[in-house]
This record gives sequence, structure tokens and C-alpha cells, in this order.
Amino acid sequence: MASFEEDTLAEFAAVNTVALTALKAIALLQPDSSAFLAQILEGGLKAMEQTNYWSIPADRREAFLENAKARYSDAIASIRVR
Repeated sequence: MASFEEDTLAEFAAVNTVALTALKAIALLQPDSSAFLAQILEGGLKAMEQTNYWSIPADRREAFLENAKARYSDAIASIRVR
């Protein structure tokens, strides 16, 4: 049986794959897929900045947000539509 940590990481991997696959499919339907993905990137980064990550200790929030934004940016940049 998988540990809690392994099960949690497997769940994140599955959700990540679903999200990226869906975004790629939607981007392919857009007249300008690059502009669409740029809007998704900008909107996501803005949403992260506006979210209160109350469960993260205050002294770690800036580093947490920087890490989350970098991972999000990398994920969006990994979507290849052409």
C-alpha cells in the first residue's frame, strides 16, 4: 500500500496531467493559442498573488509563493501547441 505522501504526490501528478491536457486542448481551439496561454499564465500568477495561503507560516509565504509561481510558469510553458 502506498504511503500517504506517495498517494498525495500521485494525486497531484494526476490532477496536473488533467489540467495541462485540458489547457492544451482548449489552446488548440483558439485562433491564437500563444496569446491564450499568455492570458492563462498572467491570470494564474495574479490569482496566486491574491490568494491568502493561511496554512503556510507567515515567514515562509514569500518563498512559498515564489516557488508556486515558478512551478506554475514552468507548467504553462511546457504546453506545446504547434
